[in-house]
Parts: sequence; C-alpha cells; structure tokens
Amino acid sequence: MNDDSVRSLRDLRLGDAPEVGGKAAGLGELFADGANVPDGVVVTSTNGHGPDLAKMLGEGPFAVRSSGIAEDGVQRSFAGMYETLLDVPAGEVPAAIGRVRASAAADRVEAYGNGEAVSLAVIVQRMVEPVAAGVALTADPVSGDRETCVVTAVRGLGERLVAGEAAGDEWEVRHGAAIARRLVENALGAAEAQRVAGEARRIAQRRGSPQDVEWALDEAGELWILQARPMTGLRPAVSWQAPAPGAYTRQLRLGEWIGQPVTPLFESWLLTTMEDRMHALLRELIGQRAPRPYHVIVNGWYFYSVNFLSPKALLRSLPGMLSHLVREPRKLAGILPQTVRHAYPVMEPEWRNDVQPRYRATVRRAGEEVETLPVAELPKLVDELADAAGEYFLWIAALGGAAYKAEIALAQFYRRHLAPTLGGSHLPLVAGFELSADAGRSISSLDWWYPPLEGAPVRGEGADHERVMHARLDAQRKAEAVLHAKPRRLAAFGRLLAAAQHLVPIREEQVAELTIAWPAMRRAVERIGEALVERGVIGEADDVFFLTRDEVLGAIGAAESASRIDVSARRELRTQQSGLVPPPFVGRLSPMIRRMIESYAQALGAVRSPAAIVSGTPASTGRATGRVRVIRLADEFDQLLEGEILVAPITAPAWTPLFRRAAAVVTDVGSPAAHASIIAREFGIPAVVGCGDATARLRTGMRVTVDGSTGNVEAA
Repeated sequence: MNDDSVRSLRDLRLGDAPEVGGKAAGLGELFADGANVPDGVVVTSTNGHGPDLAKMLGEGPFAVRSSGIAEDGVQRSFAGMYETLLDVPAGEVPAAIGRVRASAAADRVEAYGNGEAVSLAVIVQRMVEPVAAGVALTADPVSGDRETCVVTAVRGLGERLVAGEAAGDEWEVRHGAAIARRLVENALGAAEAQRVAGEARRIAQRRGSPQDVEWALDEAGELWILQARPMTGLRPAVSWQAPAPGAYTRQLRLGEWIGQPVTPLFESWLLTTMEDRMHALLRELIGQRAPRPYHVIVNGWYFYSVNFLSPKALLRSLPGMLSHLVREPRKLAGILPQTVRHAYPVMEPEWRNDVQPRYRATVRRAGEEVETLPVAELPKLVDELADAAGEYFLWIAALGGAAYKAEIALAQFYRRHLAPTLGGSHLPLVAGFELSADAGRSISSLDWWYPPLEGAPVRGEGADHERVMHARLDAQRKAEAVLHAKPRRLAAFGRLLAAAQHLVPIREEQVAELTIAWPAMRRAVERIGEALVERGVIGEADDVFFLTRDEVLGAIGAAESASRIDVSARRELRTQQSGLVPPPFVGRLSPMIRRMIESYAQALGAVRSPAAIVSGTPASTGRATGRVRVIRLADEFDQLLEGEILVAPITAPAWTPLFRRAAAVVTDVGSPAAHASIIAREFGIPAVVGCGDATARLRTGMRVTVDGSTGNVEAA
C-alpha cells in the first residue's frame, strides 16, 4: 500500500473530491477557511486500511465515517448514508474502516445509489468529547429567510439530533439577537447560540451559499466545526413586505378559510366582491368605515386588513358608530367580549328570518339557471352569488364573531373564578352539541378553482358525542357547585355560559351553509372557460381560473376574437408559491392590536411551553400522542391513518370526515370559532389552531404530543 492512500484533511480542497469524496474535501476547505476542525486523515485505498494511523494522529479515540463521492454535493445531501463509528480506540481503527466500507454494500445504499457502484473513502478524525453539539442552519429551513440562523442543540454528542432521536433546543439568531424557540435540554445559552451562529455564518459567507453546519462545544468552551454542507431543498428567498400601509393577517375573517395561494380569478372576483359587500354592510349596520385596501396579496398569499382597528380608522368611524349607538345600541354591543351577549339576540333573528332564506333562494335560483343562461349573462349571475355570499359572510362575522367573543368572556371568567379550584379550562363547557347542518360540505376550500368533492360524506354524529356531551354537563355542574355560595357570581356565569353555548352551533351551521353557492358559481365560471376555449382565448377551460375578472369580462365582451392569453407562467408561479411559508402578519402591527391579539390567546388558556415545536391557540381540550400526517389538499385526504395527528393549513366543511380518524388536529390558521376548533370539540379530540407554520415545522412521520388545553405541540 502506498503512502498516498492516506491524505491529511488539512491538505485537501474541493478539487480533490473525485478522489476523497465531498465530505473529506469539504473538511479540507473548512481548514483553509480557518475553521476549528478536529485533525484527521482520509483513507482512499479500497484494498487496505492505510499505514499506522496512530503514528500520524496520536492516541485515540477517533471518529470514523464515510466520504462517498455521492455525498454532500451542492445538488443533494446524503448525510448519514453510510455507517459512522464513534469513540474508536487507535488499535481498532483498521477494523472500523472496514465496517464503514462494508456499509456501502448494504441494501439501503443500493437504494440511494440506484444500483450504481459506490466509490468510498473513509475519514478518521480525532474524537471531540462535547458537552453540547448540534446543527446550525444559516437560513431558516421553514421560511427560507436568509437573515435568520437556526441553531439546534442537544447535550453531549449530536448523533441523537442528526439521527432524529431527539428534538433538541432550537434558537433563532437574527441580527445579533438570539431567541429561544424551543428549550428541551437547555444545552446552550443565548450567548453560545450567537457564537455558533456567528461561526456558521462566517463559513456560509466564505462559501457563498446557505450552509448546514455540524458543530460541537467541549468542556473547555472550545467550539469545533465537524462538517458543513450546502443546504438543499431551501425555499426561495422572498420578501413578505406588505404592498400597502398598515397591518394584514391570515388569522381573521376570510383569512381563516384560505390555506393556499389564491388563484387570480378568485382573488379579483369572488374575494373582492365578498369584501366589498361585507364592508358596505358593516358601515350600514354599525357605522364602521374600514380603510381600503381590504386585503393584500403577498407572494400569492391572502392577508386580510386589520387597519379598521387602527386609532385613525376608529376615529373616522366614530361619528357613524355613535349614531348607531343611539339608534341601535344592542348591535354595537357585539364589538366587545364583555357586552356581546346583548347583541346576538337581536342579530340572530335578522339573519335567520331574512338573510338565510334570501341566500338559499338566490342559490337555488342560480342553480336552476346556470346551465341555460347565455354565456354573456353568466358574469351577472356570478356577481349576484358573490354579492349574496359577501352578505352572508357578514353575518358569519357578526354571529360567528360573537361566538368567539362570548367564549373569550367565558374563558376569562373561568380563569378568574373557577380555575383556582377546578383547574383545567373552559373548553369542555363549549363542546358536545348537535351539529346537524350538512349543506355545503363538499367544499374543501373557498378558492373556487378546487372542485367540489364528489359524494363527500356528511358529518353525522361523532363516535364520542355522548362522552363529550356528558363531560360538558359534568363540567357545568362542578362549576355551579363552586359558585353556589355566591349567587351573583353564579348568575353571571350562567349568562356567559348561555351565550357561548347558544352561539357555537350557530357558527358551524353558518360555516356549512356559506359555501352552498360555490357549485353554481364554479359551474358558471367553467362555462365561461369553455366558451373562451372555443374563441381561442385560453387552451383549456380550467385556465379561466388563472385569468383576472377584467380579462374574463373583456374577452366575453370583445366584438371580435380576443387575443390568446397564456396562463402557463401564472400556473407555475402559483405552484412555486404554494411551497412558501407565509407569516401570520405582514406590514406593521400596532402595539395596541398586538396586545389585543396576545391577550385573547392568553384568555383562552394559551401557555407557551419552552419545549414546544409549535404553539397556537388552545381550541379543544385534552392531550394526544401520535404520528404527524400533514394534509394540505383534498386529494391527500385518504393518506390520513387512524390515530394520526392531522396537521393542515385550515379545515373547511369537506374536511369533517377526517376528524373521525384523527387523534388530534393542528392548523396554521384559525381561531376557537373556526371549523377545526368546533368539530374537534364535537369529536372529543384535542386541537391547537392558529400556529402559523405548523405544516412546515411538523413533518409527516414525526411523533408528537398535542396539548389542546395549553396550545402546545411537543416532540413525544
């Protein structure tokens, strides 16, 4: 065996990768970059174990691992592809090298290598005995943000983390500040996380791309770099800057219904029409004047304006609201949790006796006409339905919003007067009701691009309905027993409880009924698309959903054949945008609005756990442990297995059958009055909603525990 079969890592560069493998060449570059790397060699011979390594490196122990030619490239990273041996004594290094090489012939490697021959070198390095170790990612793998470094750490060796056996601590380091996202082992402090992030960023800057850096910290406080490879599969770097002043959110009103990037026709026609009608009615009913725009689209994602809550907007609305306060004070009472119980008794009859029957009649008439109307008259039909849906949604905002606020008032009372004695939360008190409305349950998303589900099953009665109902009655009896000696407080509890319990079934009835207009609207748009195909405007009828309203109306009204519109780039852009992870808010959130949002979550029992992978608003009580199943679209519904944790952007009526199989539900978007919250309660399974990025941070197959009482999801 020639001496050149063993090469010092210090002497290697990327040009040596064909001989020594990407991992060894990368370590050589780290030495050249001035990183503190454990000394070592790479053995390239396939016929032996090299000369006496102990003479070159001294006494052990050593880490022995592979450096395959296919590993750690820019286009792909096969970390852990072959066997790694740690704490190897000097005398056992030759045998360890043989074991690593033998792993290249294992079936798992053949699967990775597609049956191709594998060229394998072996790295032998001095073993670091760490007190903490982990991984530093110089871009956020969830959001793609290049300004954020994510440092994950465990106590001792980092193998538990790399192998997925431990969740570890997680620190977010951004602009020099370290914020703990998750603290499971308390392996690092903020200053140490900043130090690791700083070194990882230095390496990334030298290499010119985001890096996945393995590191270790020994007892003497020395920071060692064990490996660095390019981050693969990183989401594109995008800006989430709002295109208009103010603040916008995914977590309110129509935002709670939209879990994917919006299609152009949906945004420019249905969404805009619904919002215009809803805000016109808000001005008419309570005098509220919301500033435009009512929403913004950022990277294809919808964000609803919360600028109606700004001091400037409130002052602008004040004269009209004061006028309504004099004339119809009870309608204005629906604004605040403390007074909302005075509002719904006058709002509900107006909805049930006027709005609901008119909406049903409009939808029924449209369904009878949609197949026979001339194409030129179909836009008017869509406008009428969209306008009616906007009016109906206003009443969801009024009564469903009242349900949310009534629950907040009940939760605040429970925490103050009942939790010190009974513990737990108010959540069992707002579950166990009959939710019999099945209208519109074939609709999986508000975006009319998604077709209704054929033969979507209705909800029916949950298997655990009786248990949930008895738990509600038992919780109510216990609360009343605690308050029995204080009649005024008992009476106050009764009023709050009656309001919350009355409104929960109404909210779900409204949610189910809203989308009864969608099949007729979608069919009208499909017919328009078919006509535009005949006129040569688009290639396929389905392309119509990627036009704007103005483009559709222009093409229909053109005296001669309109110009062809190629929507392939729009389709591709939406596909790319669907892989992004949008933040809960864009723009500038005022301190007042931020405090209000935080106070509502806390009132509902949210207690952030330092060990949580994600946190949100507690929506349905209980704890459940299981494997995660991320479901984003209706065509993935059959992937959910019995007992798995359903993780979704949102849920809508067509998602209800999945709750029979799920052990718990976690959503990116939603409130305690959202579909996921109410249905989870009726099935007696835990739910955490409004987590923001649960579908990105929780991956299918992860084993987690969902705590629906505190709003946390932790590694199991």
